[in-house]
Amino acid sequence: MRESQQQKPEGAGRIPPFWIRPEDRRGKPIDPSVVEAAQRHWSWAYSYVEKELQDGARAAELLEQVAIEVSTRLQVTPEVSRNLDGYLITAFHHRVRSQLLKDNRLAYEGLLKELERNHPLAATDWVAAIDTELVMKSLLSRLPHEVRHMLHYRMLDFSWKAIGKSMGISAKQAKSRFYYGMETAYQTLIDLTKRAGQQERE
Repeated sequence: MRESQQQKPEGAGRIPPFWIRPEDRRGKPIDPSVVEAAQRHWSWAYSYVEKELQDGARAAELLEQVAIEVSTRLQVTPEVSRNLDGYLITAFHHRVRSQLLKDNRLAYEGLLKELERNHPLAATDWVAAIDTELVMKSLLSRLPHEVRHMLHYRMLDFSWKAIGKSMGISAKQAKSRFYYGMETAYQTLIDLTKRAGQQERE
C-alpha cells in the first residue's frame, strides 16, 4: 500500500448517510414520495453544496428544508408528482443559490461618497433591467407545464438526452418541444403587448 493511501483519513471523500424525519416541526407528515426522491438525490445534493458553499455538512439541513416545502406544494398542487424529481432538484438548486447570496453579502464601510467612489454603479439603465425581468416573468408564466420543467432542467445543465429520457421521448423531440413552446409563448406575449398598445392609443 502506498504511503499516500496510508495517510488518507478514514472516510475521506465519502458522502455521509442521509436521514430525513417523517414529520416537519409542526408534526405534519412529509409525503413518502418526496422523502424517497430526496434520498435518491442525496449524493448529488451533497456534492452540489460542497461545490457551491464549500460546506457539505449543511447539505442535509438544506435538503430537508426543501423536501418539506416540496411536500407542502405537492399537497396543494398534485400535478407536481408528474415530475417530482425535477421539481425537487430545481427547488434545491434555488435554495442553495439563495443561501450562497446570503453568505456572500457585502459589508460596506465608510461614508456614502467613499462607497460611490469605490463601488460605482455597473448598470447603465436600471429601468431597462427591471423591464427585462418583468418580461421574463411574464414569458415564464405563459410556458406550458412541460416546457417549464425542461427549462429548469436546462438551467441545471441537464443534457437534452437526459431530459428526453425523463419524459420518455428522444433528445431531438425534447429539444423541438422546448423551442416550439418558447416561441409560442413569446409570440403570445408580443401579440398581447401590441393589443395593449393599440388600446392605449384608442
